[in-house]
This record gives sequence, structure tokens and C-alpha cells, in this order.
Amino acid sequence: AIHPPLVEVGVFSPIMDKVTNCHLKIRRRMCMTDVLVLGAGYAGMRACKVLAKSKLDLNVTLVNKNSYHYDATALHTIAAGTNVPENIEMDIRDAVSDKIKFVQDTVVDINREKNEVDLAENGSLHFDYLFNALGFEPETFGTPGADDIALKISNVDNALEDYHTILAVLEKYQETKDKSLLSIAVVGGGFTSIELLGELAYQIPKWAKKYGFAKDDMKITCIAPGFLPMFDKKYADYAQKYLESKGITFIMGGTVSEVKTDGVIYGDDKIFLPANITFWTAGVRGNKIMAKAGYDQHRDRVAVNDDMSLSDFPNEYIIGDVSAVKDPESGRMYPTTGQISIVEATNAVKNLEAKLQNKQPVKFVYNSLGTVCSLGPYSGIADINLLGVHLKLKGIIVPPLKHAIFKRSAFELSGLKAALQS
Repeated sequence: AIHPPLVEVGVFSPIMDKVTNCHLKIRRRMCMTDVLVLGAGYAGMRACKVLAKSKLDLNVTLVNKNSYHYDATALHTIAAGTNVPENIEMDIRDAVSDKIKFVQDTVVDINREKNEVDLAENGSLHFDYLFNALGFEPETFGTPGADDIALKISNVDNALEDYHTILAVLEKYQETKDKSLLSIAVVGGGFTSIELLGELAYQIPKWAKKYGFAKDDMKITCIAPGFLPMFDKKYADYAQKYLESKGITFIMGGTVSEVKTDGVIYGDDKIFLPANITFWTAGVRGNKIMAKAGYDQHRDRVAVNDDMSLSDFPNEYIIGDVSAVKDPESGRMYPTTGQISIVEATNAVKNLEAKLQNKQPVKFVYNSLGTVCSLGPYSGIADINLLGVHLKLKGIIVPPLKHAIFKRSAFELSGLKAALQS
């Protein structure tokens, strides 16, 4: 007997439908533009949020070494033990759109000629367009001992290790009663340094009570060439006096030339300051991959065009802490902050869309909303522009203001859910 074709009687119809749909999906994917985002800091997360909303056919992949995004502006609270990591972390898979593919891996190199990124575990990924937001690393300026002796605050892991180091020293003091153990030097006079000092000062009374020493026995000294230069002197002076009232000592105008296991050497006269723990918070640079990959960089930051792209590789957008954007008014590069990183990412995505639609690029414009510096949980200083009003604030109102700014950033990075959970 001659059997009728099985497809005609519907036996294989569901299978053929699946094959056809799969074929269509493959063809569509082949026609899509591959966009690769490196880094899940402020710039990378913002880029992913805006890219997910694009109506263009984009195949977007985010690569980050950790499974979470973290609020880098709060790392000092982890280092001082006034906060815990889960309060500043955001799971990437929960935070980004389902349209974004996430690969947890470490970038080891970027082959710019081949449009490929080499990963530690997942081989190479191709891109048509790259959003490079690899973030920052501590800058030690080649200072002897700074890299291998001093504590850094550049990610959640080392911030947590810093706190454990402090606890180990306090426990050792409890056993030995050696007051020389209770000495901490903080190198640097910028945001991270001063905010760390505020948290450490807040902890002193608690530590003194728990480990059995007088508050004055703990010696915390800040050494820096300047003090919060981005603030008016009146408000910087307020911050310094507030911290001094909490037991912090300042040595201004000095530069640390060497870090030792038992202290630091500073100043033209090479003065030795005893310190059992030294925090190095004197500067940041871009990710070292930038130099390795052959970018024209300075301190691993790359100067970009006013559309966030590069002239020699126009399919690359450099955003966040690895980018250097010139302020048209001052002629200097803008400082790297989470605030400007978000604006850079938004501008870069707009320019990718403009490029793919043969439209004119959108020039980068940055209007700072201001700066906020906490001095522990109960004080701080702020210079902000809010709804067209320029405000300068100090005191107890500043910490809740900073928290509100964090919630706003969380919303800009991943939406309302993240803002409500933060």
C-alpha cells in the first residue's frame, strides 16, 4: 500500500512549524546588530537600560566579572564596617531587562581590529559596536609600598577585606593592649578619603567600648596635599572641623612618598608617621585593560569625541571611568563620577541609534547636579543644583539627601523596582 505523505496528515506539522520558527529566528539574529557592553558600573548599567528600550534590532550582551552591580560611592561604608555589602549591591539578572544577555566573566583583552573581546572563561565575543565601561582602579602613582601594603577601596571584596583587617587589629589589641596597634593613616583628601574618615570616626566610640580602650587612644590621621578642593572653603573648613571634633588629625600640604608596614613617610623632610594600618585613597585611574588593548590613553583613560566615540574606531563608545571628556568651558577633563557616567552612557546610546538611522550625532552636554560628601551617618556637606536652585548645605540634612540621590541613581540604572529596594 502507498501511504500518504505524513506531513499532509499533520503528523509532522508541529515539528515543521518549530523548524521554520527556529530558522526565522536564526535569520533575524543574523541580521541583528551585535552590541557588547563591558562592565556593570554606573555607565554600563545605564547603557543596558537605554539599549533595552531601543526599537532597533540589537543583540545586546553585558559582560561583568561579578553577578552584581554595586554602589561604588558607598564602598567606604563597607571598609569601615558601618554597612554590609548586600545593602549596596544589585543583582544584575534582576536589574537588567530580559532583552539583555548577561555573561559573568572577566575581560582579559580587546582585539579592536577583529571586533572581538577575549574573556577568561568564555572564549571570545564578537561585536559590531562596543560600549567600553570597564571602570576604575586605584592610582598609586608608583609610590613604594602603596600597592602591596596599603589598603584600597575599589570594589566590594577589598572593602570587606579592609574591615576584616581592622577587626583583626582590634582583636589583637584586646589581647596585647598594645596602643600602637590603634593607629590608622588615610592618604588623600578627596571624597573617598573624607567620607571614609567620617565612618571611621563614627565607629571609634563603639570600638573603644567593645575592645576596651579610651576613645583618644585610637589615632586616625589624614595626610593630603589639599582638602576637598571641589567645595567652597567655608564648607570644606566645616567638614575638617567636624571631623577634628570626632578625633581625626589632619596633616595638610604633605604628600606621602612611601608606605611601610608600620607607617608612612611624607613631606619634603621625609617625616615618618607611625601607622599600623594605612588606607590609600589618593586617586583612581581607568582599567588596565585600556593600555593592554592599545588605546591611546593616559592613566588608562581615553579621550573621546563629543559623541562618546573614537575617531579611529567609530564603532566604539568609551564611557564611565575609562573615558575622558573635555569640559568646553575650562578646557580640562571632567572628573570621573557616577553622575557623569550615567549621562555619558545615555548620550552614547543615543549616538549609536543616530548612527544606525543615518541621523546627526548628539553632542555630549553635561550639567552637573552638584556634589555631596557625607561625614559619617549624621553630617555632611553638599553643593547641589536642585530644580534650578543652587543650594549649599551642611550638617544632619546631608546624609539623607545622599541616600535620596542613591535611590535616584538606582532608578536611572534599572528602574523603579531597584529604587524601592535600595
